[in-house]
Order: sequence, then structure tokens, then C-alpha cells
Amino acid sequence: MSWILVDEITEEALYDCLDLAPTGEMPDRYDLGTSYVPLAGAVLKSGWCAVFAKYTLVMDATVGKTPTPLTRLPAKSRCITCVVLEHAMVSYASLWQGGHPVWEIWHDSGQGRSHLEARGDLPVAFKEFCDTAMKKQRAEDAHDKPGGRGVDYVFDVPIDTAASVVGYRHDRGVEEDFFKALRTLTPANGNVLTKLNEPPGCWQAVGSINYE
Repeated sequence: MSWILVDEITEEALYDCLDLAPTGEMPDRYDLGTSYVPLAGAVLKSGWCAVFAKYTLVMDATVGKTPTPLTRLPAKSRCITCVVLEHAMVSYASLWQGGHPVWEIWHDSGQGRSHLEARGDLPVAFKEFCDTAMKKQRAEDAHDKPGGRGVDYVFDVPIDTAASVVGYRHDRGVEEDFFKALRTLTPANGNVLTKLNEPPGCWQAVGSINYE
């Protein structure tokens, strides 16, 4: 699954920027980003506006088109993106502002459970998440048997960093009034969310440019 959360914007403006339109239906908040609710929008109690999707959306919004849809956002808006591919143990998070990434973090267990790449002006919380995860990972790997399926602690670093900014994490419960509004969305203006034209290198481990 993936999500995009943007501040200093209305939900209608966010949907327009991403070529999406509300359907009028209210989805189950526990199925966001799954096959049951592949595309949904929300306004959080905190004021952030969000779009939740199966992971295609974030990839397409950041690298799949030229110019990327995120360049349409107001220059003052912060945009947090997050991708969670649990089947491949790949995770990604970024902050965009003014049409450019301020920071990016990604983990690909295919390159080793300690793999982590980060660049840009990273938030203060990142260092603590990184240090803690790496310490746990070293201890886990030291006791793991060859060919064993140990815990991947580093996978959480991008996700935790994104959550430290917006207060949302996909696998944690949220209070009843966490979402002020929640509705299903559909692509608009000829938007297509199932294929990337230019997949970024960090996603090559997934093995396909078709992301359904």
C-alpha cells in the first residue's frame, strides 16, 4: 500500500492535483490501500489531507510522469509519501515541497536486511529510528541461522520516519475521530494507476513495472 499526505491544501485541490475524483462512497478505514479499497481520500483531524492507495499511486505521482503530479501542489505545502511492500520487504518514505524531494529514505531487503539509503535534509527522528533498528538488526543477524527467516527491523525506518511527521502509520489503530472525512476515489482526466513509464532504480527488486 501507499499514501500521500499533504498540508496547507484542501482535499478537493489535492484530488485535482493527482487527477482523482471522489465517488461519494465511504470505505472501511481498515481496508485502506488494499484490493478492497484500492483508492481513497481523507481529511485527518490534524488537518493533513490524504490519499491512500495500492502502491502504484505514490510511484506514479513521484516518478511515473513528467512533470510529476506533485509539482502541481502549492509551494508552501509539505507532502509526505510512504510505500509499504510487505511481500517484497521494501519500504520508502519521502518529503516533497515545491515540487522537489526534501528527503528520501528507502529499504530493500533484497539487498540485505541492513540495507538503508537516505538522502536530503532528514528529520531529527530519523537518526534515532535508524540507530535503534540497526542495533536490533545486528543482534538479530548474529543469532540467525544460515538461510533463516529472521526479523527485518530496518524495514520500519522509512515508515516510522514518515509517521513521526504526520502521525499516521498503516498498521496501528487510530482513534474513532482520526479521520474527519473518508471517501473512495477514482482516477480522473485519463489518469492510469496501474503502470509506470519510468520505474526508479530502488524499485527494480520488485521485478516488474506493472504495479496493480
